[in-house]
Amino acid sequence: MAELITIARPYAQAVFDLAKEQGQFPKWSEMLEFLVEVYANDRVQAALVNPEHTKDDVERLLLGICGDRLDNSARNLVIVLIRNNRLTVLPSIATLYEQLREEYENIVEAGIQSAFPLDEAQVKALVARLEKRTGHKVKANIGVDRALIGGVKVQIGDDVWDASVRGQLDAMANALTS
Repeated sequence: MAELITIARPYAQAVFDLAKEQGQFPKWSEMLEFLVEVYANDRVQAALVNPEHTKDDVERLLLGICGDRLDNSARNLVIVLIRNNRLTVLPSIATLYEQLREEYENIVEAGIQSAFPLDEAQVKALVARLEKRTGHKVKANIGVDRALIGGVKVQIGDDVWDASVRGQLDAMANALTS
């Protein structure tokens, strides 16, 4: 939903700027991830939609659940979101924050599908090759797709590198029918 992203963007930028200023990118990633988990909890959601709960009640509930897992700045973010009726954009804030962080840290996300599970050494070697090829740090999301038959298929943004047996067979079939 584009509207949520539009609302979340200034909050995410403010969190990013604060994390950058304080050198606390990992800490903010952890706090935002935890906040989103708490927010997404079914029991918390039920409490949030309860018309008998005031904003102060919601504030106490969330901050009580989070306890010392949030620093003062993150607690202030929660308070501001509640008071401005913006708590629903919390997941979007976390997503946008991670995008800003990855862009700043020169990280790209690679979707890697292989026909069989890759061991740690194979993943490291593949990531090293991708980093050399792209000039970016690579954050790998590994999956298994038995339909590939063998090899791997990598997607980074709009770029796809298909080194799978299925991809080669499909290319041969297209060449023969053209």
